[in-house]
Amino acid sequence: MPKPDSRPGQLNVDINPKLLFLAKVAARYKDQSLSKFLENAVKAALTPATILNDEPNVTDPTGPKQDTPLFLEALWHDDELTRLYNVAVTDLRLLAPKQRELFVYISHELIKQDKKVTLQNFVGCFDTSKDGE
Repeated sequence: MPKPDSRPGQLNVDINPKLLFLAKVAARYKDQSLSKFLENAVKAALTPATILNDEPNVTDPTGPKQDTPLFLEALWHDDELTRLYNVAVTDLRLLAPKQRELFVYISHELIKQDKKVTLQNFVGCFDTSKDGE
């Protein structure tokens, strides 16, 4: 009789960049690894109540269901630096360690130049430092 596979399952999947970003932020918020967070999300999605829930939209009972806003969805932006800034000003602890170092470094550079740490100055300072000027 074959032994059951004791190795954890592996999944290689392409995921929408916005969902991946929000999952990483949410995992850090919950102080979990991304894989643990995703595993828990899949478990929650597989409950009978979730799978069988096809209640109509309460504002328009005949219309399609509306998507529920995602956790911290407002932090998403197509531009990576804007996302970094948005997360940092929301809660610095939600950044990955290297992202946090970069944000603190650029913020200190702006303060040395007597500039406010705004999105425009943050992106401008990053672009300048990247060019080596």
